[in-house]
Amino acid sequence: ATEMPTISEDGTTFTFTLREGVNFVDGSGAIVREMTADDVVYSLNRVLDPDLTPTPSPVASAFFAAIVGAPDVLDGTATEATGLRAIDDQTVEIEIAAPDQSFLNVLAMPFASIVPSEFAGEDTTAFSSEPVGTGPFTLESYTAGQGAVFVRNPHYWQEDVPLVERIEYRLGIDPTSQLQQVQAGDLDIMGDAIPPGSFTATVNDPRYEGQIHSQVEVATFFMSMDLSDPDSPLADVRVRQALNHAVDKENLLRVQNGRGQIAACIFPPDLPGYDPDCNPYPYDPERARELLAETDYPDGFETTLYTSTTDPDPLIAQSIQQDLAAIGVEAEVITQDFDTLLETIFTPGAAPLASTGWFQDFPDPSDFIDPILSCASAVENGSNSAFYCNEEVDALAAEAKGEPDQATRLELYRGLQERIMADAPWVPLYHSTFYTMVSPRVTNFALHPVWRTDLRKFGLSE
Repeated sequence: ATEMPTISEDGTTFTFTLREGVNFVDGSGAIVREMTADDVVYSLNRVLDPDLTPTPSPVASAFFAAIVGAPDVLDGTATEATGLRAIDDQTVEIEIAAPDQSFLNVLAMPFASIVPSEFAGEDTTAFSSEPVGTGPFTLESYTAGQGAVFVRNPHYWQEDVPLVERIEYRLGIDPTSQLQQVQAGDLDIMGDAIPPGSFTATVNDPRYEGQIHSQVEVATFFMSMDLSDPDSPLADVRVRQALNHAVDKENLLRVQNGRGQIAACIFPPDLPGYDPDCNPYPYDPERARELLAETDYPDGFETTLYTSTTDPDPLIAQSIQQDLAAIGVEAEVITQDFDTLLETIFTPGAAPLASTGWFQDFPDPSDFIDPILSCASAVENGSNSAFYCNEEVDALAAEAKGEPDQATRLELYRGLQERIMADAPWVPLYHSTFYTMVSPRVTNFALHPVWRTDLRKFGLSE
């Protein structure tokens, strides 16, 4: 768009004027055609499409259901949302059902990227392998499980960026190998954090001065408890509260070199609405045992904890496993690669306990409620690994989203957080600090607060 949209007096209709000269470019670097308002309407309807393969969008119901007519597309009774309208080639109108102070943030997310209908279609795998878009890079090649090569888009609408001509992504490399490759000069940027076993030696090595970058992340790591099975021990709120009291979160920081701070509630520091006094479940194994004694499981029970294979996740899971065993809960730890883990934890009943996390998509507390703790997100292949659904919470969240006064709005979200924590669908674990390393030839590198790396901005020295 050329500028921020005009918004109707009732806060429900957004009118955008599109920038001229923004072109779709294919993998060869050739211009396909200019982007128009019809493409915007098509792309947002496509996100809502329940027939996308191999799976529908996991964020559609949580982020885009506010658009008028979106629920009809999501349930398959319509193919287009009536709230998405192309007025002319350069003008788009989007209508939402109720005022939502976070909606513009949602439209700025990658899920809302604009794609051409003649190339995109319903097969997301096919389009991902040969994408056509308007971004700063085009895809030169992709090998599943190994990596991809991107080259500078010569027709990108922003002048003077990106600064590099070519980026090679390497997949399937563990963090220790990434670190070694950066130190050897074979890799420019680590995609993951410096692993715990190498952390102290690396950050204290004077040879790497200026190559270590860190950032406190607006993120919460947590252990979700699957509420989809009414016969599970986890269906009893007292059991979930007991597990909250059982976990020694100080030890979770110790196993990862102190990188981060304890999470007592949902919202992380630096997120609007964060409450430093929120701490309903301090570490108290004795209180955990007392709560279990009130349930049908006074001696504990057996369960399974899923986590990823990436450091430090297995160490964190082992620490949680020991804490739960101390109150009689025997948890088998199962590690999976990240893609498999996501498939598991977003399948109802598949992962009783899951060590996972959520990073902000945009700086608003709604981002830590709607996509991961709402009824709309408590669906298979969604992003609510607890399958937590409380209609009272949903109603409070809708009220908070539409509140125009920021102070009142944030107070509503703090109350909402307290309400969810009373239900205890999670054990909040920690808020992370991310440390990574780049090669000495990387210039202008800075960590992005949401996406970690803005590939448009960094350069390379000769």
